[in-house]
Amino acid sequence: MPSDITVSDIIALCGFFLAWYSVSWVGRHYKENDKTTLSSISKSYRNQWMLHLLERSNRMPDVALIGNLMRNVSFFASTSILVLVSLIAIFGVVDDVVSIIYDIPYAQHVSPAFTKLKLLLLVLIFVYSFFKLVWSLRQYNSTVIMIGAAPDVFEEDEELFSYANNLGIVLHRATRRFIEGMRAFEYALAALAWFIHPYLFILATILVSSVIYRREFASRTLKAMDDEVL
Repeated sequence: MPSDITVSDIIALCGFFLAWYSVSWVGRHYKENDKTTLSSISKSYRNQWMLHLLERSNRMPDVALIGNLMRNVSFFASTSILVLVSLIAIFGVVDDVVSIIYDIPYAQHVSPAFTKLKLLLLVLIFVYSFFKLVWSLRQYNSTVIMIGAAPDVFEEDEELFSYANNLGIVLHRATRRFIEGMRAFEYALAALAWFIHPYLFILATILVSSVIYRREFASRTLKAMDDEVL
């Protein structure tokens, strides 16, 4: 561990991971059955979508919609790889990075070894994001396969509801992994503040967490979808 790491750095880093985990946990579990979050309401809409999909004879428009979602996931997965390549390249010019940081007013002056540690944090964040996005993409593929394998007509309503429920589960999990991958991008922006100062890192973490929390629990999108819950 670099000798110039301070208590403020350790507190900022621990707070960063705690905030990230807390926001993710709350988004997944908080009163999900009461439909009080954007994720839970979206899940209801996805379940209804899958049910109506199986009741239609022409399912190509639905497959096209899922294909559009897959393209979004693929774009961000490719972007995370490009960011990773760039970050790895920066390891070769750490001294230049340190010089640039020194020129920023009120910036914390740290050693090249400590700067590499901060870069490593960003690398780990985007590795995490890449794996989440790739797993999301694979689950979207599984959704399309299940749609293609679905019979045109179900003999019993129970079979229809069961198949629609399983489709909804796979689609929901694909969406959750996509959200988790995107959230890594958001927290990576907060991690950038650590290069300047640990106090700014703490402030950026709080700001990013507040924005994510507001969008999940108090956004206009949430209100509009809640008013139209099926």
